[in-house]
Amino acid sequence: MTAQDNSRAPVADQAAVRDVQDRITGGYYVPGAKLTLRELSASSGHDFSALRGALDHLTTTGLVTSRGRVADPRPGYRAERAKALLSGMIERGAWPAGTALPARLVLGRLLLTEPAHLTQALVALADEGVLRMEPKGPPRVLPAPADSPARAPWPPGEKEVLDALPSKTLPGAAHDAGSLHLVAHAVRERYKDGVCLPSEAMTLQEGRQAETVHRLVTRAFVHTSGHAPTRFTTVRSTAAQVMACHALPRTGPLYERLYRLATLATALAHLADALAAPAVRRVHVAAASAWPIHAPEKP
Repeated sequence: MTAQDNSRAPVADQAAVRDVQDRITGGYYVPGAKLTLRELSASSGHDFSALRGALDHLTTTGLVTSRGRVADPRPGYRAERAKALLSGMIERGAWPAGTALPARLVLGRLLLTEPAHLTQALVALADEGVLRMEPKGPPRVLPAPADSPARAPWPPGEKEVLDALPSKTLPGAAHDAGSLHLVAHAVRERYKDGVCLPSEAMTLQEGRQAETVHRLVTRAFVHTSGHAPTRFTTVRSTAAQVMACHALPRTGPLYERLYRLATLATALAHLADALAAPAVRRVHVAAASAWPIHAPEKP
């Protein structure tokens, strides 16, 4: 190696350090994600040697763990996030008072959270009087406290639904249950892999997902309005879950936007399943013209 090559090596290493650090601090990786040389090389353009040196350096700063994973700056946050999302679903009427929550395996998949974090979230909601932990079986939802608004099965009034729906959407999304399950699986797997979509691609997917939210929630409103709360309970529950996921922020780190995309995709697939039930389809044919909920303007 020449003297000129020696002088360039530290510069290349510093460039690799900066590029990997920028991707981590920019939220491209879910905390806890395993960093691989192949993905880092494809995304940054640096060779494996420079990237090994960059990871060694970032380990000393605390951004990367000794096992090559992205360090989690807020270890308790995942349990807090699961608690907030589950609470939002309950407040929107996904599970009325006295109703048992789904099994933990189903709930963990819906909230996209690990068993330990799910347990922490459930215990915290029980401590707040939202849930009652059962010795056998899943927790049950308790009535709202006396100083809080009473919870009612979904849906709220037409104005509340319209106000909550996305105002801007992008066409091009599929709305059938089969396609939505494929989308949900793909987005959940990406979240588990820990590597986010680029910001532009994320924005495109969010716009298309907003179109799906508008279509399916509008259908759910048509199906359930004017019927007893005991009818179409699966449609009501899944629609409330969709609206809680839709209310998650679309700002912040990319991995938070990916979490919203994944949980909302899962809830939308479940709502599509509920709307495909034969009894629900018959109601839709009879009532489709009764509610003037129109699609929003496309940007």
